Amino acid sequence: MSPRPRVNRSVVSSLAAATALSVLVAGCSSGSDEASPSTSATAAACATESASRAAGAAPVPIAPATVTVLDAGAGDRRAPAAAPDVATPQMVTLVTTSEVASPGSADAQTVDMPLTARFGCADPTNLEMDLGTVTSPDTTLDDQLSAMSGSKAGLTLAPGLAPVSLRIAPAADAGGEARLAVEQALVSAMNTAVAVPTEPIAVGASWRSERVIASAATVTQTIEARLTAWEGSRLTIEFTSDESPVNSVFAIPGGGDSLTISRYTYSGRGTMTVDLTRGLPVAGEATYRGARELVGADPARPLIQQTGLSVTWR
Repeated sequence: MSPRPRVNRSVVSSLAAATALSVLVAGCSSGSDEASPSTSATAAACATESASRAAGAAPVPIAPATVTVLDAGAGDRRAPAAAPDVATPQMVTLVTTSEVASPGSADAQTVDMPLTARFGCADPTNLEMDLGTVTSPDTTLDDQLSAMSGSKAGLTLAPGLAPVSLRIAPAADAGGEARLAVEQALVSAMNTAVAVPTEPIAVGASWRSERVIASAATVTQTIEARLTAWEGSRLTIEFTSDESPVNSVFAIPGGGDSLTISRYTYSGRGTMTVDLTRGLPVAGEATYRGARELVGADPARPLIQQTGLSVTWR
């Protein structure tokens, strides 16, 4: 999903929202999931309650995806079923960078977000997340993001660890810009998750995933994925993604005004490694590029925006 704009009623300005591409079926950080067995470690390994729900976080629905297997692959086929690990927490970092450029202006925003994720002890369909020290190379945003440390988030998962809804409960003293930056990174990551088939597949399998995402522009997202490796519970997936608008309406956030989409393109590619015992990706990188031409009251003065996004899980 391409970035969303910050726009007022008189001037259509540059976009600063990030869309993070991620494979959100499972995952873990490399090397950071190791824990020494102990009573205290076991107690902290899974969530005994939902801190995000207790904080009053309203659920944000995640766009569902329809998966069609194109080739099941050769060799030993297995269903990539989720096997949630409630014995150890997961620690992983999500980094997103979004870029938007219009004539005379350019905007870029990077958010570096450490996450500790725990499945519910009694409910493995619930994933509770604690935010570490969130940072940005932008010094102004970085100062504000420091207040997000310790914030709570949660994810409701369907069978196969597919995301259903997201909950975000920012720390009480976090400012509006920091809250928005974190929210956009997380929501975008979940809304662009690469779904994995529930039927048996083998290395070499390929599939298509489609979802309709409603934002400033409602788009159909099509992901073409291929399983390149399956070792133990870890799957490595290469993919490409493409978006096409459902209609020509581009809704201006914060009001009832809209523009007309006259041209639109947005595509990218990446590689992700997921772990069926975890709720977030192990590792991965993806890069997107796109552009759109928006027309308002004066068709002779269209607004052309170049968009870009990179996402890293590490």
